Formats: sequence, C-alpha cells, structure tokens
Amino acid sequence: MSDIIDIRDQSHLSGEHIVNLNFIKDSDRYVFRKYYRFGLRSHIFEVLLKKDIRTESCGKMADGIRVFPRATPVKIFRILRNRFENLDAVFMEIEKYKMLLKILGPDLIAQSEEFIVDYTGTGGRQVVLCGLQEYIDGEILDPWRIFGPDYLTDIYRFFTTDPARLSARVKTAQKNIEAFVQKIREMITCTGFIPDLAGIGNLVLMPDGGFKLVDINNIKKLEFDDTIRLDDKGYPSCDVSIKVLSILETQLLQKNIADNDVLYRFFLSPQRVKKVKKLEKDFYRTLS
Repeated sequence: MSDIIDIRDQSHLSGEHIVNLNFIKDSDRYVFRKYYRFGLRSHIFEVLLKKDIRTESCGKMADGIRVFPRATPVKIFRILRNRFENLDAVFMEIEKYKMLLKILGPDLIAQSEEFIVDYTGTGGRQVVLCGLQEYIDGEILDPWRIFGPDYLTDIYRFFTTDPARLSARVKTAQKNIEAFVQKIREMITCTGFIPDLAGIGNLVLMPDGGFKLVDINNIKKLEFDDTIRLDDKGYPSCDVSIKVLSILETQLLQKNIADNDVLYRFFLSPQRVKKVKKLEKDFYRTLS
C-alpha cells in the first residue's frame, strides 16, 4: 500500500483531509480523514477506499430505501507527534513495539507497519515515525466504567441477543482478556516494560470475542522504587497501567489477588496510589 494516501484536495469526498506531505504519493484508490479518536501522541487518520466514501456521501439503494453506510477504514494511519533527536531514538521506539508484538502476539495487539520518513514540510528536515496500523472494529473497554461481573455480557448485547452466542462470545472475551493479563505480567517480569493500558480507547473488545491493545506507542520502563515516573506527556502511565491490569483481573475476571503479589503490593500501596492520583489531577489540569 505504498500509494495509500491521496494528497490532492478531496473536499468533495470528505470534510477533512490531510495537509500536503512530501513523503506521500498520489493515489486513485484511497483517501483519508481524521479519525474520531483524539491521539495524544499521534495524528490519527482513517485510510478509506474512495468508492466507499462516495457511497457514504451519496448513499445506495437497499430494499427500495436509500441508505448511507459509513465507510470502514482499511487501515489506520498514524503520524507520531514525537520529535526524535536522531535515528537511534527512532529505532529504539520501533524495537519496543517489536518487543510488545513478540510477547503479546498478533491475537492481542493491533499490528502495525512502522516506517520512518524524512519530513521537509516545516522548511527544515526532521525524522518522523509513522505507522500503518490494523483497524480494529469493536467496542472500547473503558476500565474506569466496569460495574460488576455482568459488564462483558452487557457489552456483547450490542453484538448479539441470541443467548447461546452471547454466552459463547463472553467466554471467548474472558479467555482472551486472561491471556492478555498473563502476557502483560510476563512482559513486566521478563523485560521490565509495560504498555499504556490506561487511555480511553486503548483496549478494544471485538464482536467475535477478540480483545486487542491498539495503543502501541507508549511503552515505558517500570522501576521498583519510590519515584513515580511520568511519560513524555507528564502522565504517570506506568502506575495507572498497573491499576488497569488489576481491574481486568479482579473485576472482569473475578480473580482473587494474593496478598503477597509483589507487583500489586508495591504499585498499589495506599500511599503510592494517593500520590499517583495527585499527579493525574495535575496532568488533567494542564490539559484544561
């Protein structure tokens, strides 16, 4: 998909289109528009077939009724906001993603083709990291809105009302979430790194019971000390991600965590949690 993005004016097809970029080739097949999700670390765009955009705009006849189906992305295109000092820093970022993919596997992460470009649109030259990412259709799993053991059942009622199918998909989702939790724990133990699990929209439940992490560009090192480290945006993502991991285990999977669990005992101690909440408030205050 080297010709994936059309930089010509597509305003007759879509209300939002990308600015001219020196590293994008013209295409007669694809167009893109801003994705509805706001990317704190990336500019995010839907990659769409031009013919689907036309159908979305003009509609099509179905059983005598004109319908306007929304175009479904074939890919998600990300341009990272990070300004890297050199190529080594970019390669280090890519290696962290490759590490995440190796541990979680393609069933638990939205796969991405990462690539580096030489951007000259600002008058100078700068290295920019981009990605063509797998589009994951489904419902966002918001860890802060999990209310009781029926949460997954309530979510999957959006996909099916058949009791047998509903039960099967909930069980599949539980199995995948359990595998995800185990893999993240394995990643922490073996590498000391953890991805960002805390952002709204980072975790997606798929219609068939699949479960994937879609935010792949905020992978940070965990340190077992008294310092609460912030990511490049000033957010305590490591500590909050540990909290999300515990929510998945205790509230979605209904597991009892052992009192001597080293990970949770350290990062979820009352004193540390209190400090993290203050840092979160400070972070959101800067956004507003």
